Amino acid sequence: MGAMLEQGRCSRLQRSAQSLFIAGLMSVLLAGSAFAAEINACKYLVVNDFASDPYGIAKQLREQATARGFSVISSAQEIPLNDLFKACVMSGSWSAAGFGGQITMRVVDASGSLMAEASARATNWVNVNRTIGGAVKKIYSQLGYTGFDENVYLRRMQREYPTRPKLAITEEVIKKAELRNNVEGIWADSEDRYRLGIVPAPEGSGADYVAVILRSNSPLWQPGEIKAEIRSTASPDVFTSTYFMQNKKAGGTTITLEHNSVLRGSVINTPAGPFNLVLMRVWPVITAESSSDAVVKGEVSGTGFLLSRSGLIATNWHVVADAKTISVAFPGWNGRVNAEVVIRDKTNDLAVLRLSDTTKLATVCQEFPFQLASSNGVTLGERVSTVGYPLTPMLGSNPKFSEGVVSSKSGWQDDPRSLQVSAQVQPGSSGSPLFDSDGNIIGIVVATLDAGKVYQAASAIPQNVNYAIKADYLSNLLAMLPGDSLAPRTTTFSPEKAAQCVAIIHAQ
Repeated sequence: MGAMLEQGRCSRLQRSAQSLFIAGLMSVLLAGSAFAAEINACKYLVVNDFASDPYGIAKQLREQATARGFSVISSAQEIPLNDLFKACVMSGSWSAAGFGGQITMRVVDASGSLMAEASARATNWVNVNRTIGGAVKKIYSQLGYTGFDENVYLRRMQREYPTRPKLAITEEVIKKAELRNNVEGIWADSEDRYRLGIVPAPEGSGADYVAVILRSNSPLWQPGEIKAEIRSTASPDVFTSTYFMQNKKAGGTTITLEHNSVLRGSVINTPAGPFNLVLMRVWPVITAESSSDAVVKGEVSGTGFLLSRSGLIATNWHVVADAKTISVAFPGWNGRVNAEVVIRDKTNDLAVLRLSDTTKLATVCQEFPFQLASSNGVTLGERVSTVGYPLTPMLGSNPKFSEGVVSSKSGWQDDPRSLQVSAQVQPGSSGSPLFDSDGNIIGIVVATLDAGKVYQAASAIPQNVNYAIKADYLSNLLAMLPGDSLAPRTTTFSPEKAAQCVAIIHAQ
């Protein structure tokens, strides 16, 4: 009798708990009810697995999605490209709390734009399989999916991804036109999703150039639509731009023309993460002659670092080669001081300059935080850093610090004279000191891998492949100046202290 009473009591408790759970389950919150009707723009559905799913919620979601008319797929790669934006992704999470928890669901389209979302709170889990099925059923009911509707899909696409302004242009027209700037021509992104024609902008557009879609693999972009608005700056190779992403949302970026063959944009932050714009020139074809003609005539800038109180400065030979005048400026200086080459090593691309007037050195680099060291002890993966003056027309004339690792103890095609490093290097960084973690100068930054040539040869874009001449070669060169002694290190290393001893070199 007692046992029967106990059993009956448990049954009543179970029924009570189940009622409480269902009551909690009915409290489904739709945070995006305005989107609910647009769930019918989804023809295909990917249901992602949960990070934690002890009750098989994702499995129930897939089973009920099929019953409700979705074409359930495991990946958007399973559908034709033209139907890409008819595919939606459902992601969810289960978070336990006390004797229950909460199911949270989001549905997004192929670009990550929100379609719908819902959440269900539940308490007192009893008869899990049945209650999970009820929870999923309730979520689908709240989402309001009644089947794919082409009209709903078209209306949503036009509202979320409206057609961009168009410019009627073809590759044939571009190739017959006279180019007035090196940025003009035909370009492609690194994944060949788009082929773009960069041409003069229409009158009144507020831009100097526009990038027009010539061919696209994206269902959102059609030929003729303007994908970027480009504006000139004081530097002929630097541009500001409004670039419209795959989802047609605008992002601001600064574009640099590298070697007349690559357009590289500054990072654009998007909800999906950082986006790096890289465009490769398709036309006109770059030749050695046209590449050399693209170099801006006039002043060239690079980086150098102080070696002694007698005004010796190390840099790369290519920074000052054939220059009629060389001038140097350290941080905080008003104006520049002239310099001349006292010794050079063309083979290893090194040069040592001497300032014509050392009186202004009293205001900078009052203590030396670094010294030359052999690169024999360098190890693979070792942390390195550099201070220099990259892209001064765009980034300004203050010294810039970057860091990375030693990627290889040899250079291009196993050149034993160089180190390969991942520290960021751009035009103007040439001649920068490469420091190890103790502040020893183990190399002199000399080059970055030419992305345009690599792309033409291998259809790949190198990432952070940069080179530095080993410091041993600079030490050998300095040994040929017996009348000069190098300044010893007099203080602990820091990027701030090192920057006071690193100069911008102007050669003309």
